[in-house]
Amino acid sequence: SGAVQVDHLVSLADAWYKGARTWDPLRRRNFANDPRNLVAVASKSNFDKAFRDAASWLPPNVAFRCEFVARQVDVKAAYGLWVSVKERAAMAAVLDRC
Repeated sequence: SGAVQVDHLVSLADAWYKGARTWDPLRRRNFANDPRNLVAVASKSNFDKAFRDAASWLPPNVAFRCEFVARQVDVKAAYGLWVSVKERAAMAAVLDRC
């Protein structure tokens, strides 16, 4: 269905700017296809999030924010991607309420 899309919790663009640009093609492909980083979403949410990190976009479904951010932390840690100061503050604010 066009109403449901597969999105990357940590967008490919965000990953690129935060470390993936130094990876070899196999590591990039593994990241892009890692089930920890994939989620089924409504097409509007996918469009709205685009390349944004947690500092500039969080899911409109407040009940999903804890899982969303926790999974982003897991993925970024697993791949050694850095987190901006604003992103870290936004993630902490969400996780503090979980």
